[in-house]
Amino acid sequence: MGHSKTGFSLIELMVVIVIMGILAAVAVPKLFGFIAKAKASEVYSAAGTYIALQDAFNSENQSSIGSWSEIGYIMPSTATFKYYEQSTEGGVQTKTTTSVDEGKVAAWKAVSNVALNDCDAGGTWQIDIEKSNNYNLVYQVRISGGATGGCGTLTASFGGLSTVNHIALDL
Repeated sequence: MGHSKTGFSLIELMVVIVIMGILAAVAVPKLFGFIAKAKASEVYSAAGTYIALQDAFNSENQSSIGSWSEIGYIMPSTATFKYYEQSTEGGVQTKTTTSVDEGKVAAWKAVSNVALNDCDAGGTWQIDIEKSNNYNLVYQVRISGGATGGCGTLTASFGGLSTVNHIALDL
């Protein structure tokens, strides 16, 4: 009886290794994109929390924008972003309540400490507040940074925060 040896040839093994390499080359950049989007997603929830608290404060104090401590906003603790309050640096604000009559107020800002894909370190997400009729608050968001606008693509939903307060106040 003859014994036949079975197994894979060297060519078959090399073909499998090349196919695995091609799949890895396609999958790894995609994976890094998902990681950057996950890190950047904290900006949207942090800003949404700020807006909800500011709306509640404004409905009680009618024509005012409160400081972070007044509205109960706690700056998220993260290595990816640094958060700032009202055009100040370091999250420390010297003013307390601001009247919406003072014009547009740069009330909330997040700056990336690290590069996130096409968004360079120092990319900025900012919320400006100003009044509309009846002292409703209007939130305007700005995103800057990244050589190709990569900061905006990481947080596409952030632009949806530009909105008018839905609470109608009669003064």
